[in-house]
Amino acid sequence: MTITEEIVLNIIENIEKDSHEKNMDYFCISRDIFQARVETFVNRTNRYLESAIIGEIGNNTFDHNWDFDKEHVRGTYFNYEFINGIVVLADFGRGIRESLSLVKKFDNDLEALKSAFTEEISGRAPEQRGNGLKFVAENMINNKWSLYFQSGDACCVIENGDISFIKSKISVIGCLAILSFMEC
Repeated sequence: MTITEEIVLNIIENIEKDSHEKNMDYFCISRDIFQARVETFVNRTNRYLESAIIGEIGNNTFDHNWDFDKEHVRGTYFNYEFINGIVVLADFGRGIRESLSLVKKFDNDLEALKSAFTEEISGRAPEQRGNGLKFVAENMINNKWSLYFQSGDACCVIENGDISFIKSKISVIGCLAILSFMEC
C-alpha cells in the first residue's frame, strides 16, 4: 500500500485529536503498557517479524525521550487497527535530530534521519547500540513493505523495496511512523 500525503494528514489529525482528548486506548504511557499491546498484536496476527519492527520503533520512545511536548500525552501512540492494515506509532518527544545530536552534529532534520536509518548510531552513547532503525529499514525493504517515518520536517519513505529521504512541508513534534505490512 502506498502511504499518500492524504493518509499522513488524516493520521496526524487523528493523533492530535486523540492526544487532546487523552484517549488512552491508543497512548501507551509506559513501556509495560506498550509491550502488552505489542503482545496483543502478535496474539491476534501471528506476525512476529512485524511485531519486532513495531517494538523497535515504539521502544525508542522510552529509550530516547526524557522530554515531551507539554501539550500532548507522554508515551507512544500505537494504533494497529487504523485503516487497511496500517500500523501507526507516534510520540511527542525530542525527535531524531535532538536525540542523535548528543553524539554527532547535524545541520538539519534530514541529515539526522538519514544517519539514523543508515548508520550505526545511538543517542545513548557510550552504549554499543544504534542498529534499530537500520533493522527496521532492512526488513521493510526486503519484504517490500511500506514505511513513512517522519521526525521534524524530515521523512524516510520505504516503498517497493526502495528507500528515500525527503523534506516535508509540515513538521511534526517527536516521531511519526506509518507502516503497512502488505506487499506493495
